[in-house]
Amino acid sequence: MSTLVVALFVAVIGPLLLSWLNGIQRRKEKIEDYARQDEVADRATAVAEQAATAAQLLVEDNKRVALAAAGAADKTFGKLDEIHTLVNSNMTAAMQAELDATVREVAMMREVGALHLAAGRDPSAEAEAAIVATEGRIAELRSALEDRHAAQDQVDSQ
Repeated sequence: MSTLVVALFVAVIGPLLLSWLNGIQRRKEKIEDYARQDEVADRATAVAEQAATAAQLLVEDNKRVALAAAGAADKTFGKLDEIHTLVNSNMTAAMQAELDATVREVAMMREVGALHLAAGRDPSAEAEAAIVATEGRIAELRSALEDRHAAQDQVDSQ
């Protein structure tokens, strides 16, 4: 009977025992694998939450920067308008001063020509050409000043 028991043990109980031990080992491996997967999922969730928080902070910061940039742009455009107005008014004043001086100059040129005629001499061709050129410059300056005043009136009406 001892041979039969040994044979029975080797043929039946041995493989059953090994199978049972393998099953226990396999379950431990699965439990460890599930625990590792849970840990990875927890880490991924934490990273996703951090990314969402960072994205929200970035959006808020971008809004703050955009508001600051818009405020700076408004301020800059306001200053540019002031500068433009000052430059325009200075340029208009300079053009008006040039027109006034040119009108005085042509008046003097005509007076000198009249004095030459009173003395019995004809004015020189250069003097007459200078008077014509100066009168042309006066017409240009008057036209430019009228355009500037019209443009300024249009800006003021807006």
